[in-house]
Amino acid sequence: MNPRSSKSQRSDPSGDPTPTREDEAMPLELRHLGSELHVPLKPHVIVTPSGRYAAVHE
Repeated sequence: MNPRSSKSQRSDPSGDPTPTREDEAMPLELRHLGSELHVPLKPHVIVTPSGRYAAVHE
């Protein structure tokens, strides 16, 4: 297996798609790990049950 990239996702049952500190910190950690493995991390999206969403970028 030779992945070209990776992305993360999570659902938020609270209905509030506003990124938390953890939402902002996790991509940094995953990006660091991905760089060690030569697998870039794509920006991710937070989706709520009501369909609201927010993109978390670098």
